[in-house]
Amino acid sequence: MKHWNIAVCDDDRVALNILTGAIVSAFSGHDIEAHVDVFETPKALLDKMKSVHYELIFLDIEMPDLDGITLGRQLRRTNNLIDIIYISNREDLVFDALRVNPRGFIRKSRFLQDVPGVISAYLDARPKEEKETLLIQNTSGIREVALDELMYIEGAGKIQYVHLADRDEPIPLHRRLQELEDELTEKGFFRIHKGYLVNYRFIRHIGDTEVTLNNTENIPLSRRKAQETRNWYMELMQSGGSLVL
Repeated sequence: MKHWNIAVCDDDRVALNILTGAIVSAFSGHDIEAHVDVFETPKALLDKMKSVHYELIFLDIEMPDLDGITLGRQLRRTNNLIDIIYISNREDLVFDALRVNPRGFIRKSRFLQDVPGVISAYLDARPKEEKETLLIQNTSGIREVALDELMYIEGAGKIQYVHLADRDEPIPLHRRLQELEDELTEKGFFRIHKGYLVNYRFIRHIGDTEVTLNNTENIPLSRRKAQETRNWYMELMQSGGSLVL
């Protein structure tokens, strides 16, 4: 099962609770585990986006101080192409919102009815990416592992351990960690510690001495590489438009 970080920003606390449950349920029907963070102000969302990567954000169009359309324009001006789905009952604002290139609209008055269909349409419209894989050869034989399922590689001398999502036991791999780093760096992996090569797709938070993954697991982060790790994460955001640090 894939893991997504999703943000919802709405100044209506009741709407936040209802929408969160509907989102989690809708994504689970597509074999995606959605971790949803909720925010009552755009400022709180922007602050959190400095340290957490979101695949998708749901924005209320009408909010005080900074409305959802203005926030969307602000993100686009900074080259952030994160996917946005708007929430509103103001049909007269739909055309203004289109300039932000959102991926859908949900009516507040029909949360439960709209969410499943909007999310299904959104997922269907996403580009179908050809899976990239890593070839693993050990005493058990040869197998291919999809990179979008590989959370991190833990170094242990001549044998490295491949940690996969939804698998408790790591897979041993007889290759040098430096060799794996050379192969995987351009595919979204980074050496955050002398013994850890991590996949950006599973990073939820970058601290000073640890990186937290989507499954809440913490792995060591070298202090001397903390800023370099953040810079790497930012470069991915600027090139791919979907990561923010």
